[in-house]
Amino acid sequence: MLFLKLSVWCTYVLYLLGTALVWLILNGSYQCYEWYHSGRFPSKSSYEYIIVGTGTAGSIIAGGIPASEDVLGLEAGSMRSGLMDVPLLQPLLQGTRYDWGYRTEVQDGACEGLNERRSYWPMGKVFGGTYMFNNMVHYRAERKDFREWFGGEQVLDEFMEGFEDVDGVGELSFSTELSEAFIQAAGEAGLEKELFYRPNVSVSGGRRWTSSHKYADQINEGHEMIFNAVVTKIIFEGKRATGLVFSKAGKHVQVKATKGIILAAGTVGSAKILLQSGIGPKEHLDEIGIKQIAELKVGENLQDHITTGMDLVLLSKRLPFRVWDLLNPVNIGRYLFDSGRNSSIAFGGCEGLGFVNLGSNFTHNLGFMVLPVGITFDAGYHLRNVINLREDVWNRYFQPLVDQGAQSVTILPILLHPESRGTVKLRDSNPHSSPLIQPNYLREQKDIQTLITGLKILQQMTNQPSMRALGAELNPKPFPGCEQHPFGSDSSWECYIRALTLTIYHPVGTCRMGPEDDPDAVVSNRDFRVHQLDGLYVVDGSIMPNLPSGNPNSVIIALAKHFLRVNFSVQ
Repeated sequence: MLFLKLSVWCTYVLYLLGTALVWLILNGSYQCYEWYHSGRFPSKSSYEYIIVGTGTAGSIIAGGIPASEDVLGLEAGSMRSGLMDVPLLQPLLQGTRYDWGYRTEVQDGACEGLNERRSYWPMGKVFGGTYMFNNMVHYRAERKDFREWFGGEQVLDEFMEGFEDVDGVGELSFSTELSEAFIQAAGEAGLEKELFYRPNVSVSGGRRWTSSHKYADQINEGHEMIFNAVVTKIIFEGKRATGLVFSKAGKHVQVKATKGIILAAGTVGSAKILLQSGIGPKEHLDEIGIKQIAELKVGENLQDHITTGMDLVLLSKRLPFRVWDLLNPVNIGRYLFDSGRNSSIAFGGCEGLGFVNLGSNFTHNLGFMVLPVGITFDAGYHLRNVINLREDVWNRYFQPLVDQGAQSVTILPILLHPESRGTVKLRDSNPHSSPLIQPNYLREQKDIQTLITGLKILQQMTNQPSMRALGAELNPKPFPGCEQHPFGSDSSWECYIRALTLTIYHPVGTCRMGPEDDPDAVVSNRDFRVHQLDGLYVVDGSIMPNLPSGNPNSVIIALAKHFLRVNFSVQ
């Protein structure tokens, strides 16, 4: 017994040392690439097209524009490290130099168990964007979520074609008994079993695969890419965008675009650049001393998928996803020599999805995501910091699970279509200042009721035979601050949700698209051009009028393909 405990302890120490080493290597690689590219600037003063951002949309658009076109791509971050392609290492990317490191403003009635009541919003500052940070789930969306987006069935048909034939999408190669029990329990609980399944993922040969990987493999002789270039302002002549200014290595560089500037900097980044350029609400721009170019509702309509329930489900049966399982030579060998088949190292974190429609105009309004671990997996070394959890909450609720050696897992109920809306604003006129991100989580009571329903469905599912076979139960320990409520009551769940309010990292909507006569629209739903202006386009998650009923990355892929079809006749 003593030998076994010593072996487990040594394995765990090795894991902690390994994660610290990976974190150091990631930060070091960012700095090395930054130094390597520090002397590289645009070779010309003018290009036909400038693309800002190399995330999901930016890379697809850059790869789709014909090589004969004269294209400059600008990426605010560095080239990615090869370690970022290892799926299991995804949580370690957060907090590194590759992360923008955003955090929200203080939340009122939400995030009460987090430090300063703020949510961390990691976003990729890297070639590949936030696509390099996600858990690689590929969601096959349905047209019901997009009926109001384009104003016509024919255009919607063309848009839906963008969900077909996506490169690098395949079946999950690793899972535990938990996902199968979860799927079976859905049927046993009377839910629509076909809506509970293992997800497809963006993995190739056991490694993360993104649109930036495909673009990097292409040869586009007329294209040029500049890294570590932070765009600070769009330049206009009258109402036409004719160029931009970016900063790099202490220098400010101006570049012209003769045909168009395409912003693909993300929900926060694109809104921030537009506001810095004078495109947005006059009242806000006047407050910070920026001259207005166009009156548009930039930065409004912010929406995010939110969840709760970390380590809420306890199992009596052990899953093969412990530290020593990860470091097992057989597991490592499968990853290195068998394309990651049946290796947990090729696993991005999510092994099951589920959806429920409680009655709405969307495909679904409640989702579930199955994770075979929680934030107790590393005993508090890193994962609790990722969600910004308060120290006292960790000590009172999560640390006892570590001390008991409990097998805790996470099945997250997800609010897919929140009623609450937030904003992204500028802190001041300094383009390098972090933005003011105010998602207004749980501002609307209906959002809380939907999540309460999700927790009740989860409780129902854990009582089904398939989950009981794993010894599943909800952790009966009251969450700190909720002790006065009877466990399982609506009031206890509301207290729990308000304390442990978590983002799923899917913010959208700050540059909402719509027809020109829509007073809330920023971007045209016909050709993605910014309303009232010429030569300026936005294509990324920021233009979504509403959240999809699942992971939004596939929707961004479809939007980028639709942009190419409309503007470049690329099928």
